[in-house]
Order: sequence, then C-alpha cells, then structure tokens
Amino acid sequence: MKIIPAIDILDGKCVRLLRGNFDDVTIYSKSPLDQVRKFKDAGFSYIHIVDLDAALSGKNKNLSLIKSIANIESIKIQVGGGIRSIDTINNLLEIGVDRLIVGTAAIKNIDFLNQIKKENISDQIIFGLDFVSTKNEPMLFVNGWTENTRINIFDYLRTNNWIKNILVTDISKDGTLEGPNLNIYKKLLLDKSLNLIASGGIGGIDDISNLIEIGSHECVIGKAIYENKVTLNELINAN
Repeated sequence: MKIIPAIDILDGKCVRLLRGNFDDVTIYSKSPLDQVRKFKDAGFSYIHIVDLDAALSGKNKNLSLIKSIANIESIKIQVGGGIRSIDTINNLLEIGVDRLIVGTAAIKNIDFLNQIKKENISDQIIFGLDFVSTKNEPMLFVNGWTENTRINIFDYLRTNNWIKNILVTDISKDGTLEGPNLNIYKKLLLDKSLNLIASGGIGGIDDISNLIEIGSHECVIGKAIYENKVTLNELINAN
C-alpha cells in the first residue's frame, strides 16, 4: 500500500483541522517546505497537499508555494482545495503537480464533471468523496463539509463509473485518530476498477495494518504523524 503523508496549508503554515472545522486549527509547522523536506529525508517521495486557503476562497494564493514544493527533487505531490475549473487544473499540472483532488465542484457541477471526463485526464484526477453515515448510508457532503448532498457515495460512483481514483474520508473520524471506516472501504474495494485512497481517522500503525489487510491501494495520514502516534520510520517500513 502506498502511504502518503499529508500537509494542510493555511496562512502559509502546516496545520490540521478537527473534522474539517476551521475554528479548531492546530499549527504544527510554520514552513510547509521544511515539512516536505523532513518527509523526503525519511524516505517519502509522494506528498498529499491540501490548500485550505483555496478551499475557503477558491483563489490560488499559495500557487508559488505549491510550485516550490513540486520542484523539490525526487518529490511528487497531489494537491486539493478549491479546484473548481479546468483552468485551475491546467495551471496546477503546468507547475508540476502530479495529481489533483476535486471535490465539491465535481459533485455539484455536472458541466465541470463532464469537462474532466472529456479532457481524458482521469489518471491525474482524484475525486475527494467525503461522507457522513446517515441511517447507515454514506452520504456525500460538500462545501467544506457543511452541506449534505443527499447523494449516496455508491450511487455517485455507479453513475460515474469512469472514475478511477477516489480519496474517501469519513468526516466523523477525520482528525480523531480513532481509526478509519473499514466497513465502507471494504465495500468500495469490491469494485476492482477503483483505486481507493483511504483517509480519515488513521491513528497509528495498527490502522495502517488493517488497511493493508483489506486491500486498500493507498492511504493519506496526517495528524497521527504530527501527534507522534506513529513514526515516519514505522510508516516507511509498514509494507
């Protein structure tokens, strides 16, 4: 399984939010570039970047910072946050971003979704599917996890069966270190055409082992690293 350490950028700093709440922010580093270099020195070559400023405003004020990260030798990055147009996708690809995470706009804007399909760039696009279980049904939430679309994640994927890469987050577990939602991941993995990137709630090496056991292809881990619940060396050697 590909293990991808995460960096969330807000006001130029590395932060983590609890359940996506911008009123519950913890700052872990003042320099995202230094944090990337720490991950690189530990042996990681792929980094997950969330531009929280862009997620809030839709504007790419961190574009130069993201470009600097993308230009670090032997490092590839995937980036999410505020990606709502093909122009933004092209701008980020042009500065060296390897994969892009689209969320709200790809769920609510059918024209944007169709443009992604038409551009034939599905290998470079990750669909961020964030959900809350309502009456045991995983319902997609958008707009910073504030709006229930009332769309079941499985229905969305059946309707858009050309989608390849999905980053799935159980909002109720994000930042809690309580463990990922293995039940939903196992059901998603029944579709062998999907590349599942597990996210949300990963609290330690046991959770990583559980994800490997169920066959998750990739996972994103953030807070557990910053809270010293797992070492970078443990993660590198997890596979």
